[in-house]
Amino acid sequence: MQYDGHVLVVEDEPALRIDLVDYLVARGFRVDQAATCRDSLALLERSRPDLILLDLALPDGNGFAVAAAARQQYDLAVGIIMLTAFGDETHRLAGRGVGADIYLVKDTSLREIEACCRNLLRRLRPPSSTNPAPSPPAWHLDDMLWQLMTPDGSVVPLTATEVAFLKPLMAAPHVPQKRADLSQGGEPRNLDAVVLRLRRKIEAVSSHPPPFRAVYGSGYVFTGVPSRSEQQTRSP
Repeated sequence: MQYDGHVLVVEDEPALRIDLVDYLVARGFRVDQAATCRDSLALLERSRPDLILLDLALPDGNGFAVAAAARQQYDLAVGIIMLTAFGDETHRLAGRGVGADIYLVKDTSLREIEACCRNLLRRLRPPSSTNPAPSPPAWHLDDMLWQLMTPDGSVVPLTATEVAFLKPLMAAPHVPQKRADLSQGGEPRNLDAVVLRLRRKIEAVSSHPPPFRAVYGSGYVFTGVPSRSEQQTRSP
């Protein structure tokens, strides 16, 4: 059977672990599971997963030890997604320090976790020499869930004002948009505060720089690559 990827789910809460495993299997992944550091390290000795979906707080240790072992002891080129209740900056930076690629809090939906897995797999897999060159990594705006998905699979929660700022920019990439249009009838000078806050949110969760910049005398321009859905959407 052809699988989309091999995922090791490390989670000590049985209900959450079962939900994750059942969902990922239904979506086409091969999945192994463990509830402790010991069991997960034993699985790493026997198999080579593409991704580890890793809880931070485990009964016999923490996910940092598992991530460090995967990187150092077993020298695995594996994607690591931290999934934990600890969402503060200190824990995020610690996760980055042991090689975590993405850091998600536990209220993240199963659909978002799947999207992060697929985006990370695309980034980790080398392109085949017989295939065409891969498309540049894209940014995706979900204006229904108020989220921005970065090219490395991170999820940036947005406010309504930030969605209203990003939507016209991503509909016309590399075309400068006027400040008056982007401010949606509000004070144009307040737009800078919105942009500054959004920059900080993106930089806090993603290795990619914010995909927009100011244009002197005009407003702002989207400098990244939007997903096809954004390119096919045109704001009135």
